[in-house]
Amino acid sequence: MTVAKNKNYRYLLQSRKTKATFYYWLKKIVLCPLMNRWLDIRAEGLDNIPAGPCIIVTHHCLYFDSCVIGATLERKPHGWIDEDAFSKPGLRLLCSFLEQIPVKTGRRFSREEYRKTKEMSHLWLRNTNEFVALTNDGASKYILDENGDIKGLSSRMNHSGAASLGIETGAPIIPVASWISEEHQRELFVSRGLKSIRYLERNRKIPYRIFFSEPIHPSQYQNKKELKEDIRKRQMESYKKLLNKSI
Repeated sequence: MTVAKNKNYRYLLQSRKTKATFYYWLKKIVLCPLMNRWLDIRAEGLDNIPAGPCIIVTHHCLYFDSCVIGATLERKPHGWIDEDAFSKPGLRLLCSFLEQIPVKTGRRFSREEYRKTKEMSHLWLRNTNEFVALTNDGASKYILDENGDIKGLSSRMNHSGAASLGIETGAPIIPVASWISEEHQRELFVSRGLKSIRYLERNRKIPYRIFFSEPIHPSQYQNKKELKEDIRKRQMESYKKLLNKSI
């Protein structure tokens, strides 16, 4: 029995090394060159990311935020990816090989499916030195008043996946803010697929800013609601820092 366990462990370890190597070269040869061709990416606060497992909470600035933010990180993230990506053969193979976590969004997300998603996240957080990046857990857009100050978040205020996962695993949470001009954001949300690529080719080096906030430690909070509210607060503070830089 012990010999069999050792063999399984060695196989798992070798498999993980293979996937990590594949991701490294995919990022180096494909993702980073494309992102740098289309976007002028500037990331701040990368030193706030701890060495061990953590939960990165972002909001949607573009449809492909996962790729943009993932390209700035040293380690391979396990992203919560919309299950629609898994419905396309090529993307399904890639997402599965890179150990991404499929999720249903909105009302399609049942309690049972959410439980399975969290179980997969627990596995990576407890047994690896990698991330779970929750790219669908923040606001899709910040609402600004006439003075340019943030007065609210447009959606997903009731999502608490990051807070719940943080409470259960104890992994530190990194709230992240990202920014792209409203003009480009509007065009890229309207046009998908090849239309998005054509737009990016016509407008190369679009400014894209990312700010990684200091870690939040879930053990310091009494309940999920308090933690969720502080995550939102930190996201808004980070976004204000980006705006104040007049980028």
